[in-house]
Amino acid sequence: MTDFQETHETEETSIQLRATSESDRTYIARLNFLTEVFGDETAPTGDNFGKDSVYYMEQWTPENNGFIAWDGYVPAGGVWLRQGTADNHGWGHVSEDIPELAIAVESRYEGQGLGGALLDAATELARSKGAPGISLCVNKKNARAHELYKRIGFEEVNETDRFHILMKRF
Repeated sequence: MTDFQETHETEETSIQLRATSESDRTYIARLNFLTEVFGDETAPTGDNFGKDSVYYMEQWTPENNGFIAWDGYVPAGGVWLRQGTADNHGWGHVSEDIPELAIAVESRYEGQGLGGALLDAATELARSKGAPGISLCVNKKNARAHELYKRIGFEEVNETDRFHILMKRF
């Protein structure tokens, strides 16, 4: 699936979703940062950001595990999957057979449907790999994202003091 490409058009842009490769790792690091600070680049990161980055970024394998959205030569956001284990997983881990996704959209592209397009692509990717569902976590302070996830079929399966943990079964 590394040659996957899909076009997502709005009135303002024509976005292409391209399968991730190793050359996207630096941009995944940026997206991981944006997930931590909800797009507010002046906000401080949390105490666990370094440790969490090891899982979400350094241990991530790019081939057949995500998409980067491009507006011409400008990266607009991305989504990537992580397959956790009982001993090594992220905040949105539900079970070993259900991949967790991480997603971020650059602020200049918010509100244009790109998040939904990235979620659809990640859902189809997980489904094509034989997963029975997909999971994620969303900070309780991020009500906009939480509502989007619920609206497209994710259901809350757990929560922590900081996060809602959601899953969508196929």
